[in-house]
Amino acid sequence: MQYIPYPRFIALCGNPTSGKSTAQEILSKDLNYLPIDDGHVLREFAVNKLGLSWDDVQTIDGKLRETEILGKTWQNRKLLGELGNVLEGMFGEHIMPFIATRNLYPNAFYSFGSVRKTQGQFFRANGGVVIEIVNPLAPPSGNAFDEYDRGCISATVINDGQVRYDDPIQAKEQLRKDLLATVERLRHE
Repeated sequence: MQYIPYPRFIALCGNPTSGKSTAQEILSKDLNYLPIDDGHVLREFAVNKLGLSWDDVQTIDGKLRETEILGKTWQNRKLLGELGNVLEGMFGEHIMPFIATRNLYPNAFYSFGSVRKTQGQFFRANGGVVIEIVNPLAPPSGNAFDEYDRGCISATVINDGQVRYDDPIQAKEQLRKDLLATVERLRHE
């Protein structure tokens, strides 16, 4: 029997609050994929240079809060997106995955939880797959920096457990089953 390896990179895209972070947790727990925060450089800058807290830049509630910087009020999520736009304006849209994949162990498997714009092309060109997480309760944000190239998507997982089940544990289990089945299918394509 021939061994078919898992893809080295699993890049996740989807609207904000669609379940990408939960998908990363599942991939870590069930398949030993190391979760990489592909926006860490932006979060680190916002915390270390602009005075935001880690809660402000990592949690859903924190990203919805506003911060005043030099007399201008920013929604934290928008601030991070605009910082990303500046880097992409200088180096191109693949700068975030380029930074995130530098110095990774070559024999490990990694997941990336916030693939945007054409960044899926980077991951696919480097042996990865792109999985879109769609949640009917997570509409588009309206921010251009949250859009992603649907032509890069290898597969889509519908994360509708919150609609189908009253129990959050049952909803997460449904996402787990669907995500793992999708990864297994992609592994054999």
